[in-house]
Amino acid sequence: MPHAAELAPRLLAALLHPRSRPLALQGRSGSGKTTLLRSLEKATQRKAVWCSAFDLAHQLADAIREGRHDSLRAHLTRDDRPLCVEHLEDLRGKPRTREEVRRVLERAARRRPVLLTLTRSRGAAEIVRWLRPWAELVSLD
Repeated sequence: MPHAAELAPRLLAALLHPRSRPLALQGRSGSGKTTLLRSLEKATQRKAVWCSAFDLAHQLADAIREGRHDSLRAHLTRDDRPLCVEHLEDLRGKPRTREEVRRVLERAARRRPVLLTLTRSRGAAEIVRWLRPWAELVSLD
């Protein structure tokens, strides 16, 4: 398991600069994924936008239903603050939702830092397989 000190330079770079790929932290519940990102956010004094994958999926579904999908995508890519999306495991068993989330996050990552968290749990392998082609995975355990 990498130590926080070993990960700090990679995470700092990911928090400060847009990347071609989002960075996803994977670990057991309580392994410090959010705490690590929050401490780096504080250290860099770069306020991030935080949301859960569940909330993001619902925002996207509402935007599609209300015909404002393009404006939500534009909003997510226009903002240059880091975007931290937690609990990707909540997208298990929802392939269509995951693909819409992926499209939005890939597009957002071109303009702003995108950091993700995934709690290692039963069924997390499905999310890891989905993430591997388009996000950099870092395991905390």
